[in-house]
Amino acid sequence: MAGYSLKSYPKRLEALDVVAKYLVQLLESALQHKSRITFGVCGGRSAEALFPLLAASSLPWTSIDVVLVDERWVSTQSVESNEKLVRDNLLQGHATAATLVGLKTHHDRAVDALDAVEERLDKVELPIDVLLISMGDDGHIASLFPYGSENSENNRRVAATTSPLPPYERISLSPWVLGNSQRIILPVFGEGKQALFNQAIQEGPTTEYPVRHVLTQTDARCEVFLAP
Repeated sequence: MAGYSLKSYPKRLEALDVVAKYLVQLLESALQHKSRITFGVCGGRSAEALFPLLAASSLPWTSIDVVLVDERWVSTQSVESNEKLVRDNLLQGHATAATLVGLKTHHDRAVDALDAVEERLDKVELPIDVLLISMGDDGHIASLFPYGSENSENNRRVAATTSPLPPYERISLSPWVLGNSQRIILPVFGEGKQALFNQAIQEGPTTEYPVRHVLTQTDARCEVFLAP
């Protein structure tokens, strides 16, 4: 499996600093070629640590659409909401000028919101220019879970999914949308996740470890950053 490059750092704080600065460089580079770009972002602890570092950057945020890669089907005011996480930690300082494209709608169920979310995605440029994605303890990315049917979604840009842990109901960008991102940044922090990553990079179906959706691109557009 050669669809990624790998960098390792002895300390997590060092890796976070490097990743944040590199993300800024990638966003700046994308803006040199396009007047408006799409920045895909995930939730989770690594993203939460990175977001304030990005928000402090004086990027031309007015030209950046920030798109969530997945969402839990809860109120956007809930502490479980990825949209709240992004608003509270990334859309601060300079980055308040960015446009956030969330995935949560007024619908009672995620499956009923797919058409509405597709309409939101019509307003942003795809493929995603820069994607920040994280890997869960079971090898999932976004809300694409091991052996879930969402791993085979090849038509829609979004899929309704079910998490093995609460809150169960989710919505996620589809595997092909994530995999087609122009540049993919994947932090893998902690010994447990590094051990899991070593399993995921072995040959096998993407449905076993959905992180493989972004690790199997032939042009190695995914860059992995390892740290304890």
